[in-house]
Amino acid sequence: MTTTLWPLWRAGEQPLAVLVAQYGASRVQSMLLVVTGIARLDGAAQQEALAELRQGLISHMTTVALSMMEGWARSAGDDVRATGDLARRVLQAILSFTTDGDDPEQVRALFAHLRADAVAHS
Repeated sequence: MTTTLWPLWRAGEQPLAVLVAQYGASRVQSMLLVVTGIARLDGAAQQEALAELRQGLISHMTTVALSMMEGWARSAGDDVRATGDLARRVLQAILSFTTDGDDPEQVRALFAHLRADAVAHS
């Protein structure tokens, strides 16, 4: 049973679930670059690190997970519950880059970077 209160998008727009998935994909990719240190590199060093990352298992698994999230989003349609579930999973994915033992200042810095990057690309 789908829970539809009203269309979650307007004509000509992407469905809300798709936008949530796109946001999640961009933030997870950004977090991956921050936690691996690639975001701090410049020029050739950054390109070399990106090439190495793309060849590894982490990149492969991230690509698979993000494509599954996109598929879930496309099948959600106007289903409010499915869209909400997807949004919660996106936030859980972002939070998975932190643990309870992390230095709160480093976590704040990580999320400040994430926010600034999201604003810059919106």
